Amino acid sequence: MTNQETQLLSFEEVFDHERFKELKKSKYLIDIEALVEYRQEIDRNRSEKPNGAFWKDKRILITGTAGMVGSTIADILVEMGAEVYGTVKRHAVPHYPNINAQIADGRIKTHEVDLRDYGRVVELMKQIEPHAIFHQAAESFIPTSIKQPSHVVENNCVSTVNLLEAATRDDKSLEGIQLACSSEEYGFINNLEELPVKETHELRPTSTYAATKVFTEYLGRAYFYMYKTPTIMTRTFNQEGPRRGPQFFTARIANQISAVLEGKADKIVMGNPNSVRDFTHVHDSARAQIMAIERCNRGEAYNICSGKGIATGDYVKLALQTFELDKKIKVFIDKAFLRPYERGECLFDGFIGDNSKFVEKTNWKPTLSVVDIIKDGVASINGHCTK
Repeated sequence: MTNQETQLLSFEEVFDHERFKELKKSKYLIDIEALVEYRQEIDRNRSEKPNGAFWKDKRILITGTAGMVGSTIADILVEMGAEVYGTVKRHAVPHYPNINAQIADGRIKTHEVDLRDYGRVVELMKQIEPHAIFHQAAESFIPTSIKQPSHVVENNCVSTVNLLEAATRDDKSLEGIQLACSSEEYGFINNLEELPVKETHELRPTSTYAATKVFTEYLGRAYFYMYKTPTIMTRTFNQEGPRRGPQFFTARIANQISAVLEGKADKIVMGNPNSVRDFTHVHDSARAQIMAIERCNRGEAYNICSGKGIATGDYVKLALQTFELDKKIKVFIDKAFLRPYERGECLFDGFIGDNSKFVEKTNWKPTLSVVDIIKDGVASINGHCTK
């Protein structure tokens, strides 16, 4: 028996069905036994879209443009006729699969920039003079922030200071700067009655990454109060779909489902099944973040989320059902995937967001479901996602 196998627990002995009954009754938590009702609700949603006339010919800077969210925002802006510039980290071999095609045809112009280098950031700002900035660059994988906290603090915080300072001092054309913040700022939930969380909810960060996002948000507010820098802070909940990094939960499940479908695996291994996540498809979330600059008040924070949660255990069960594997494949829990605060007896964590403040300002609504996230995640592994 391998070391990994000794860490595996059966799904049934860890997943707590009873814990989520009341949330499912409230309709804030997706009940996979009543999936038709949930999907019909998503199908009824009618959402405003970004205003193409607003973005046409505008100069846009996206930090972290090679990532899942940054590249999706770039795709949408390019289609609307914006002049898109992006920052990327230096690699030994320049290979950015999410934006390679856009770089090749000249629709995205990239700059290799270490955002911790203030002089380089100032130089970039003077060169581009962007009308809008989407600050998506960050080390966002929470286990990394637990193992390498000083690296994550320096990377996430110093880059934000430099970007805001350079934009404030040297860019007179700037109309809006979106700072990508996170639901992780809310941290632990004391009881289920606190859900769904509003923007007024207490922030209780439970990781170094979450703390850096609280810093990002408060710094954005400070620059707005001090200099009227046109910041908008978006607290995005879990954004998922094609291009997700392989280390993240939904991508790990998608890769394992793909392996099972190809006959290369015979089980699914996950971390905490009793976590609650509010998943939004990245295509919905990217549109929302673009609309935040168009329509939201400067100096304020907004939740971007679906308003519906799902237990991670139910997410895996739903993924298996979607591909008709639920009667064939067993699920196991690997204790190595648990975060420090999940290793005790209480394995509940997570959030469901209240998006009413953002919806009121923008008329945005999610139009893609958790099932779409699952299907697109698996399809994208073999390059079959067409959205």
